[in-house]
Amino acid sequence: HGKVVAFINESMARHEKGSAFYLENISLSWAAVEDKLRAILEDHHVSSEAKEACVWGSLALGVRFAHRQSHLHRYRVEWLYYFAKLHKSVARALVSDMKLLKAQQDVERKEAASLLQLAHARLAEVQKERDLLRWRLLQA
Repeated sequence: HGKVVAFINESMARHEKGSAFYLENISLSWAAVEDKLRAILEDHHVSSEAKEACVWGSLALGVRFAHRQSHLHRYRVEWLYYFAKLHKSVARALVSDMKLLKAQQDVERKEAASLLQLAHARLAEVQKERDLLRWRLLQA
């Protein structure tokens, strides 16, 4: 990679227009660089040496752009990997919490069922006592 970049830089530096083209367009998007290069290549007033230097300058910009895109891509992949790990960890924690809540809910449901059975038993006792008292009242 280093040798290729050095060769491109040497070829670009053979004409002052190459370095100027590179520096003028370093902050532009690749599409804008292509448009500017196309305009230069179609201009009949620009010498062939200057056109060639601009082509080398655009190639240098393309290599720079590709290198930057590679770094951005690597950063995005690392971020997505971290985010996926975090998501997996949160999912595990949620599963654990759900199991705990389900167990707690089961205990509460069983307690409520026991209390309901006890209330039914007490109600049955009270009803029997009521019926007995009613019978005694009718007997008297």
